[in-house]
Amino acid sequence: MTPSARELLAAARAHYDDPGTGLLAAVDTLAPRGFAGGAEWMRVAFVALRGVKPIGSAQFQVLGARKYGLALLFAIVAGALLALISWWLVPLAAVVFYAVEVRMVFAFPCALDGSTRPLRDSHRLVASSITAPRATLIVMRIAFEMLIGGLCGRGFVRSWCVGCLAVVLWYEAARAVCPAEASA
Repeated sequence: MTPSARELLAAARAHYDDPGTGLLAAVDTLAPRGFAGGAEWMRVAFVALRGVKPIGSAQFQVLGARKYGLALLFAIVAGALLALISWWLVPLAAVVFYAVEVRMVFAFPCALDGSTRPLRDSHRLVASSITAPRATLIVMRIAFEMLIGGLCGRGFVRSWCVGCLAVVLWYEAARAVCPAEASA
């Protein structure tokens, strides 16, 4: 069964705050490198969780641009269509963004695990492990933590890393439920 967003974030905080994982120490050297640095930080997270370094690689800057560009494109189109109905509906475009993004939420972990088609494989793993509405709610809650946590005094970088780690933990749970999809 898929853990809740609350469970994923609590576990992510515990792992991140444990000095033995090396996650906090890796932030300073990797964070400034954008999507590529984020992917390498996730690689460190996998080592902390699995004890084994994943050897997959990808053009992570391109992968991140595709993932978020596609979600943003759908949100912009949805926002424009919603504006034709009523300006009050335009904020619902954010839900569209996350409904699209959630299908690609495991793209970086899939690539790190050696997938040559991480967007497709992420979509398959999400679709086979959880319903779309529940997955969207989980990713929106994690994103809320990532984006708002710093404003609530939890630190911007820490909140971002905790959210990324929650995604890695979610990926590991999905792989346990659907191992055939994880290795497709």
